[in-house]
Order: sequence, then structure tokens, then C-alpha cells
Amino acid sequence: MRQFVVDTEPDSKGMIYISGKDYKYIRQVLRLNVGDMIKVACGVNSYDTTLCSIDDNKKKITLQLCDVQPEQTSLEKPDPDKPEFWLLQFIPKHQKMELIVRQAVENGTSVIIPVIGEFTQKGSENILGKKSDRIERIIREARQQSGSPLDTKVLEPVSLEAALKLIAEKQASVEQNNKSCVKTSLYERNEESVTMHQAVWQAEEKNPVGFAIAAIGCEGGISPAEIALLKRSGFSTVHFDVNILRCETASLYGMAALQTSVLEIKKWQLKE
Repeated sequence: MRQFVVDTEPDSKGMIYISGKDYKYIRQVLRLNVGDMIKVACGVNSYDTTLCSIDDNKKKITLQLCDVQPEQTSLEKPDPDKPEFWLLQFIPKHQKMELIVRQAVENGTSVIIPVIGEFTQKGSENILGKKSDRIERIIREARQQSGSPLDTKVLEPVSLEAALKLIAEKQASVEQNNKSCVKTSLYERNEESVTMHQAVWQAEEKNPVGFAIAAIGCEGGISPAEIALLKRSGFSTVHFDVNILRCETASLYGMAALQTSVLEIKKWQLKE
């Protein structure tokens, strides 16, 4: 069943009213008719609804709530059995950042921290300020396309130091629940680097992984000074022995590798 993302909860009668671009999406993209069912996501809540009326003259649609899904999720209260994935992304040019956001939402990233780094081009961070409505639309479209239950958040652009402070607070919260954290940074050099599996295993040996993050550079990568700061903050540098990757490719590749390594750890655990 396809997912449709709305901004408002059902009213007291269990109705959701659709108009404007959303009407066009349901009618022309999803091609739904009266009686069809569609899953609706609003923030962290998920509902099964039935399309109960269509007014093509007024271009309005009414959805009726069937029931509340029991498996609701929340970023404040994550599923304790499923790790939470974050992306620390040094801000690239705006078109690349938009693609990175879209792909991160589709692959189940909870939080994206845009970082103004040494190699970030001047003005690139504006995509996340003046054009925040566009980013929200990209998130919404990606959730609808992928069916992601996560209400992915893109934070305000910050310095690396501020991002690391936020991550440290998250790590402290996770470790209070007897979970471990995997913190990795993708680096084009293989000096003092580990494999993704090694980085994950080092955390898993302490406690089950509850939180994982990848720091990924923009055009030009991550500077040596930034890598040094990440290392001092407990990040492991990971080098992939593959072709040279564009930053938007590295983001998708890195998050996919991190997620696969964490979620499938019981199948590949390193042996002594």
C-alpha cells in the first residue's frame, strides 16, 4: 500500500480533507478512486484510511480513518530494538544536497545534520534556510515514494563543533540505555582507517548498537583538521577501497554500508 504524507491529524470525526497539489497527487499520480485504501503518515503517526469521496469540480478529496497503526514511531522514543541512523553531511552545492536529503529519507535516516565545513562553498547553506520549504517538500515526496515511517529531520546548518556537541548529547542518552554508538567518517585516505565492519564490531562488542552516524564530506571531502577533530570526538575513519565517489554518491553508499553492517551484524560477526 502506498503512503501519503499530510501535515494535519484527522479531525474529531476521523476525516482528512485533501485539496490543491495533494488532490492532484492522489488523483493523477496514485490514480485512486472512491473505496480505495491508502496509508497516511502525519509526523510520527501512521493511519490506514479509505477514500470516501471525490469532488473533481472543487478538486477536493475526503479520507476516512480506519484505525490507528499500533507500530507508531517517535524520534524522541525510538524503537529500542532498532538502531537509529543519523547523517552528518558537510554541505555541498544545493542540487547535490537536495539529492542527498532525498536518498537519506528513502533509506531510513532519522536525522540529517548539515555542517558548514572548510570546503563548503559560500552560500551553499542557504538551501537549508531560505529554501526550507523546498527541503520539506523533498522529504515528503521521499517518504511517500519509499513508505518510510520515519519523520526525517533536517537540522539547521551548524559548525562541526556544534554538530559534535549535539552528537555527544545523543550518545550519552543512548548509552544510558545500555546501547553502544557507532561513529564513522568516510575518508578518501586509508591512513589509520578501518573497515565499516570493524567500526561496527568495536561498538557491538561493548553493547548492542543503538545509534549509528556517518560523517560525509562535500566537494573536496573533509579537511585534515576536520578529520582530526572527528577522531578526537571518537569517530573512526572508514576508507572504501572503491572508485572515487562524488559526494552525493558517497552519502548514499556510506549510509547503505553503515546500515547493512549494523542491521545484519548477527549474520557476519567477526571471529577472533
